[in-house]
Amino acid sequence: MIRGVRGRRPLRIRRSYRVGVHQPSLAGRRMTGARRSAIRLGACVLVIAALPALLAAAPARQSRTGTASTGREPVLLVHGFNGSASNWGALVHTLEQAGWHADEIDAINYDSSVSNKAVARQIADEVAALQARTGAAHVDVVSHSMGAISTRWYLEHLGGTASVDAWVSLAGVNEGTVWAYGCYALAPCKEMTPSSTVLDDLARHFSTSGATRYATWWSPCDEAVVPQTNAKLPGAHNTETACLGHSALKSDPTVLTQVVDWLGGSGTARHSV
Repeated sequence: MIRGVRGRRPLRIRRSYRVGVHQPSLAGRRMTGARRSAIRLGACVLVIAALPALLAAAPARQSRTGTASTGREPVLLVHGFNGSASNWGALVHTLEQAGWHADEIDAINYDSSVSNKAVARQIADEVAALQARTGAAHVDVVSHSMGAISTRWYLEHLGGTASVDAWVSLAGVNEGTVWAYGCYALAPCKEMTPSSTVLDDLARHFSTSGATRYATWWSPCDEAVVPQTNAKLPGAHNTETACLGHSALKSDPTVLTQVVDWLGGSGTARHSV
């Protein structure tokens, strides 16, 4: 509050604040129609001439169109429990045959004894590095087995949906497996059980309403995901394979062709509920 001031006082304009303005005569302000037309025409010519420079200077709008070299999103591969980056040889070959460049494909390694939440933070770093290296605004993520949990945690809790166009789960532990009770003492195994609080949390937050596309491939003969239908993810594009073992989904030619088609946007894989 300003003290010593009561009410509003009328504003007084002192002469020292006034600026003299030259008033041209009425005759000087008049402009012929021909002169006005000439000025307008000149302004239009200047704008048209400047358009190419303005358009060139405008920032390019980012869209889900992949890298400049291939037009496809780079791919990050995430292995399962006790797996490694070397497990992905067949899929890497299929991707390269389909047109992906070697520097657009990454396969990570992580410690299978730590929580999937910790692995999700590593995935976030790997995605950022892949984007920085390729210049792509978005990537695709392919996971196997337990890798489905860490990648989903990244998508749902670490903002990954803003960077991922397509997510794929091969024989993923999406709704748990009773097999994991055999190693329950380990944090990641506890998170893979059907009674897992981590899986409950993921189920509550899962949504297909965003731009990220979700697809799973599951086998009726999977010996590691029990029951086998727990490899499906409600709301995703779920595809039943032939009678394949748990690890065989990473190398089966039919599955890999369908996965590559899905990543490319054609989505030819058969959908099952």
